[in-house]
Amino acid sequence: MSPEDWDRYWRYELFRRRADPLDFRRWKRDSQRELKGLYPGAPRLLDSTAGLGDHTVNLAEEGFIVEACDTSPVARDATRAAVKAAGIEVEVFDAPWEELGRPGRYALIFNDALHWTYDEETLRAQLRGLFDALAPGGALVYFFAELADPEPDCGARVLAWDWDHMEKERVAWAHEVAGTKVRLEISAERGPDFIDEHHLYIEHPADGPRREERLTMRRVYRWDWFHLTPLLEAAGYVDIRSDQFENRAKGHEFAMNRAHKPE
Repeated sequence: MSPEDWDRYWRYELFRRRADPLDFRRWKRDSQRELKGLYPGAPRLLDSTAGLGDHTVNLAEEGFIVEACDTSPVARDATRAAVKAAGIEVEVFDAPWEELGRPGRYALIFNDALHWTYDEETLRAQLRGLFDALAPGGALVYFFAELADPEPDCGARVLAWDWDHMEKERVAWAHEVAGTKVRLEISAERGPDFIDEHHLYIEHPADGPRREERLTMRRVYRWDWFHLTPLLEAAGYVDIRSDQFENRAKGHEFAMNRAHKPE
């Protein structure tokens, strides 16, 4: 999505949370807890997908020395507000993954959206930028492309299952806050290695005319273990591994993957 689309998405997500304060931090806590078990002490970690600050706060509370980045001003402001409310200190800054700078600064980089990049050359540049910001021996922590299914058609099978089990048109949520009503309608469109979810936000302000805003979120399925691993290796990563853990809040297992910078 464009930077403007991400700002729009996060702005409406903040509206949604004001009306329906789901405990996202509890749902996500297990991945941060398990990561801390792998890296005791207080290593310096970059949350490179700050979003609304859920991972950032959890990681800091687990004992990591955390910094966070996001290219969306709305997301950065939300993360700053979340860490302030939690009573912790985290530097939050603006940097795309391919231009992180800060060479060799981080023992760990946490990224839960690496596989959302569709274009291969863009992803290669992002992997190199993340690699440069890692200290020798440091690890990029990422998800989706798990070793449990290393076959070359894994992503395609996951896409087919998701497509068969999803509502193609739905009202995702509808809420009212301080007299303003917003409804999110989503329609899905399948591609060869992606599913586009077209978002239509219909807003009825308390003191103004109705308005509509649109964006498209692309679920990308091309970067499974078989297809992502060679890109990681080409960027210089070694010791690429995948470990299974239990998400107790959701009642299922999840894979957390790590790719390392050589010592």
